[in-house]
Amino acid sequence: MKKIVSTLLSLLIFISSYSQKAIEEEMRRLEEKVVQAVLQKDSATLRKIWAPNFMVNAPINRVVTGGQVELVMAGAISYSSYILDIEKILIKGDIVITMGNETVVPVLGNPKGGQTIKRRYTQIWVKENGRWIAIARHANEVCLQ
Repeated sequence: MKKIVSTLLSLLIFISSYSQKAIEEEMRRLEEKVVQAVLQKDSATLRKIWAPNFMVNAPINRVVTGGQVELVMAGAISYSSYILDIEKILIKGDIVITMGNETVVPVLGNPKGGQTIKRRYTQIWVKENGRWIAIARHANEVCLQ
């Protein structure tokens, strides 16, 4: 009996570990998909990934709720380069938090256009109807000493 319990426990740990890795891989893929969609102004993809009431504590020092897709399409959020580095992924059931750093270069004509900007970010994902959507984000510029 002890052998059966031990085997079942080992199997459960293996399945849980595999599930965690699969979610981490999916989050990395989705975050890269967001980067590419922003760079390419792909509103269809952004509307699938960002919640309609996506809340962002933006680097412009204000909180914006919804309307980010329109800002991308209007060019208010527009980068010539966007590099994302996910440092940590926390998975808690149907909620995932990703944290890391990003380097962006806004297009000329935008505030800080042409400058390389380093930021720290946190993004919160939730699983709804079988798919992951981003519901909140915080990004702030790194102060260089």
